[in-house]
Amino acid sequence: MGGTHKKKLRAEKAKVKLKGAKLPKGLNVTKTEFKVRKITIREQLKEAQFVDGIKQVNLKECLSKLKHHSSNFRSEALKNLRDAIALGHSGIMGSLNELIQGISAVCLDQDRDARREACKTFGALLAFLPKDAVAPFFHIISSYLRCAMTHIQPNIQEDSLLLLDVLLQHIPTLVASHSAKILHNFLEMISRVRAEGDKAGRMLTVNMGQKQTTIKWRSKVLLRLQQMLETLAEYKLQQRQEGILSGSNTSDGLITHSTKTAQYYGIKRRFAANQYCDLSHIFNRSVGSSATSNDDAAVDEFEQLRSYVDHLMPLLLESWLEVRPQQTTSCSVETLLTLDASLTLKIVLEIIENLWSLIEIYEEQVNNNDLSLWFKDQYADVFAANFLQSSYPYQQFNVDEDNTNSKKKPKKSPTSLSPYCLQQNITIGFLMCRFYANALGQESSRFNAVLNYLSSILDSSMSNKGSQDYLPSLVKAIRALLLQSGQHLCHLHKESTTKLLRSCIKAFLENRFGEISSKILIILCEIVQSHELCNVYGAAEFSEFLKFLPNLLLRPTVNLACLVAMSKLGKQQNQVFLDALRNILPKVVEHLQNIQVTGAPNVLEGKKHIMNLFYWTHPQDRVNASELTKIIDTAESSITDKRISGYCKYILTLA
Repeated sequence: MGGTHKKKLRAEKAKVKLKGAKLPKGLNVTKTEFKVRKITIREQLKEAQFVDGIKQVNLKECLSKLKHHSSNFRSEALKNLRDAIALGHSGIMGSLNELIQGISAVCLDQDRDARREACKTFGALLAFLPKDAVAPFFHIISSYLRCAMTHIQPNIQEDSLLLLDVLLQHIPTLVASHSAKILHNFLEMISRVRAEGDKAGRMLTVNMGQKQTTIKWRSKVLLRLQQMLETLAEYKLQQRQEGILSGSNTSDGLITHSTKTAQYYGIKRRFAANQYCDLSHIFNRSVGSSATSNDDAAVDEFEQLRSYVDHLMPLLLESWLEVRPQQTTSCSVETLLTLDASLTLKIVLEIIENLWSLIEIYEEQVNNNDLSLWFKDQYADVFAANFLQSSYPYQQFNVDEDNTNSKKKPKKSPTSLSPYCLQQNITIGFLMCRFYANALGQESSRFNAVLNYLSSILDSSMSNKGSQDYLPSLVKAIRALLLQSGQHLCHLHKESTTKLLRSCIKAFLENRFGEISSKILIILCEIVQSHELCNVYGAAEFSEFLKFLPNLLLRPTVNLACLVAMSKLGKQQNQVFLDALRNILPKVVEHLQNIQVTGAPNVLEGKKHIMNLFYWTHPQDRVNASELTKIIDTAESSITDKRISGYCKYILTLA
């Protein structure tokens, strides 16, 4: 050992020592002229996903971690799966079954954070995948969703609503097609079966010992139920429209009359041409005998809709009775609704409206109104007695004043609510028209209250405050009251109905309807076209509207339905309308090049509807010859399409 050390010391002493000397110039500088070559692996060149700076995710490892006993591992695996989905991992489509199965299982996890992460991952996955790729595996998602909705733990039940929100947002058509399996679980979340003698029904349940009140929990469930029914109604309406379009031949949709050739008109329906028509079902008017129809699908849908109404309506009425203000005759403070009561009323009314939409779509399909007659007979009086009571119209407590001194900001409600309860009050009026479509006289006083309320809404600035969610309901209510039931209401309440029409026309002319102005315009045009309604309301009520109507031809766009109404007014020789059109005829001809007709099959046919209006003004008799010549010259110079300019000249010079 010691000898080795001495040998090393002697070797060090034997080395040449540079004392006092420096290295020559050039030897003390590091040389940087050496060449390097990048090391590459050929397998990396084949796969472009392995790029520096991008997180690599192993799908198999993530799927295995979803079954780990630690909730942190499961949450981390879900986050990694979201990263893989965002990067478009190539193995997602190949592992789709395992992905959906694994993520769905975590939705029933005991840990709250893991369940929330699973819902987020589902949202990312459904946004990435096309609908056709999810359809074969939707039964897996549906099974886990139903298990979560009826789970014994309330927290898992509550988070199942989040999963349903994700499904309704990304794949609403698949949810609607499987709605029959899911809707029953909503009832289990807020009620239980009650058997009393021979009658079996449901009663609302109370959640004891929970952080949130029973009313708030019930509102959450009913809100998702309303969204589900709304999605189902849109899905069925879309199916019906697609069936009509697929069965119709669009090439021969436009029939042009010609005296030179023989005219042939088809007598067969152009929608569902290959579907046999069940005459026994059409001419069968009784409710019970619908089961004898050969169309099993129609019978199943009939029984399904009837079961929806039978189970939902008692629960909806009971939910409203728990929160509505008590009937008192002394003070008006009790008519004010709390926030929970206002939200419950809104959701309950929307569910009833969705039930009516489903019934209407079904009856149009089978050409039979048995179901609506049964619905009116069972629940019309109950609805009027419970919703259109003495406290109508409803208002909500001003919660902003109560929260001014509070340091904490109030949480946002699931739906924005107006303190005036505009949407709720308007929807009640619309549903009253649905329940009493052919028997308005039974609730004459209540309809008078609805008419006066809508008139006050249109006349005041109350409707301009807060949310604008009530506008679609306002369109439906105005159509139902003034157009569909206007003739009957005029016989019952002439003054109130005419006042509502006058307020509606005034609000439209002052452009106070906002985004629904076009829909209100179509309703007014349909009213003007009806000779019976014009006589009932009085021609003087429409004078201002008729003077304004030709000014629509000076706008950039005009709806085909408005042009049809103008054409009918021209055929009726309505002098107020024709005089207003005659005054702006030169401007209309000059603007003919730029205007667009929405809803027309093509540009030529759309502008023909405008030019045909010129015929009813009798320009040869009512317009000076020199002025008519200027109008024709303007048409020839401003209109580039020779077909349109030639047709315009032909109409203007037609005797």
